[in-house]
Amino acid sequence: MPTPRKSEALHNLSGTRSQAKPESEYTLPPGRPKFPPNISKEAKAVFKRLCGLLESRRSLTEGDGELLRLYAVIFDRHARALAKVAEQGEIKMYVRLDSNGQPHEFEKQNLWLKICETSEKNLVAILDRLGLTPHNRAKVKPTAQPQPEKPRDPLEIELDWMPPESTTLLPAAEA
Repeated sequence: MPTPRKSEALHNLSGTRSQAKPESEYTLPPGRPKFPPNISKEAKAVFKRLCGLLESRRSLTEGDGELLRLYAVIFDRHARALAKVAEQGEIKMYVRLDSNGQPHEFEKQNLWLKICETSEKNLVAILDRLGLTPHNRAKVKPTAQPQPEKPRDPLEIELDWMPPESTTLLPAAEA
């Protein structure tokens, strides 16, 4: 059985240092990436949904934009490929010509199924990197807490309501 870990106070008393890796104090500022241009309406909805999910977990930054765009495009591609597989089936009849030029029909896996499978692997990989799977959820560090606004001085609030000096109302000249 391993020796129990010393507390920081015990390390200070004995003049030693902990060998454990210290937690990084640096946290990224929260942010929302801009909507990417030239994506479909369906992909934009997926982009918004993922942004909302990451924002609620406090792990959305502006740097996630390209990864979210890629996820949205692949998600859209996957949906289109699934529709084709549902329409044509997983196994499809194809025609091949033999060495004499005679056509022969044979069964083969639908080519759209390969697109579905590749898209699914890519979607899971992106979700892993964003920390949206149970395995990698703990690896993603939350962004910095939003700083609470300082209470404003009542005099400052009054000054905001006053018109600027240059726009003071002067009596209109009579015609």
